[in-house]
Amino acid sequence: MILATYIKQPSEIKDYDVDYSPWLLPMDDTLDDVTADVVCTTDATDTSLVCSSVERTTLRCKFWMSGGTNGNKYKLTIQATTVGGRLDESELVFSVKDY
Repeated sequence: MILATYIKQPSEIKDYDVDYSPWLLPMDDTLDDVTADVVCTTDATDTSLVCSSVERTTLRCKFWMSGGTNGNKYKLTIQATTVGGRLDESELVFSVKDY
């Protein structure tokens, strides 16, 4: 599921948050592990958008993103595993535009 779509400039270094509390609180569950993988959807050879860090609490994640090539689109695929054994896969989409 695509959670959000963002526009960023190539030189920006920004953090993007994902809040899992609406999903996890009703089940009394918390995050155990989170992984992130970036692919360029417009040029398979482009690896210039980087997720340099993933910060996690029991209910939220912060993804630090930098780089990207002007005009390209990228998908950050997030896999979140919970203490209760649940697995969620979702995406953030980035369009890079140099203004």
